[in-house]
Amino acid sequence: MELAFKLKIDEQLSLVQPSFSMATEVFEALDKDREHLRKFLDFVDGTKTPEDEKDYIKLKLDGYIKGTDRLFFIAFGDEMVGAIDFHFMNLNDETAEIGYWVNSAHCGKNIATKAVRAVCELGFAEMGLNRLTIVADVTNLPSNRVAEKSGFRKEGTFKQAKKLYGEFTDLNSYALLKSEFGQIK
Repeated sequence: MELAFKLKIDEQLSLVQPSFSMATEVFEALDKDREHLRKFLDFVDGTKTPEDEKDYIKLKLDGYIKGTDRLFFIAFGDEMVGAIDFHFMNLNDETAEIGYWVNSAHCGKNIATKAVRAVCELGFAEMGLNRLTIVADVTNLPSNRVAEKSGFRKEGTFKQAKKLYGEFTDLNSYALLKSEFGQIK
């Protein structure tokens, strides 16, 4: 990872531009923490090999070219500890949704909050976005806290909005506007 492009957030934390060479390391971080991550993320069970992770990276890099996605891995020191991305990007409407995950061994260190703030800065200042959203399962209290601590306002709850492992789940929807971001920094 020494040659990877990194956007430094603080002394220990960076956002890393994805490359195929990182697929095994990111897969291993996900694989070690399956039980924690699968509670709220439906892609975990479908990611069975480093090749699956490589396919995901390829999908996201293709989305980057098309202007619909932007993926970063989250590094704590030299260790990959999670991922964060823009998806459902619409450059005409200047909107995107943010998704993220952090390995359970690194939860409670404000890593997700710092990563969300960093991608908000990038989205608003460099990518020309105006509105960012986060959706979080109502029972995923840490993810809801990340949205709130990052300055996002809850706009509502979508009832039975996602089917996860055969069960319907409710999702809280949060939003942050470019004009509001400058006030929370």
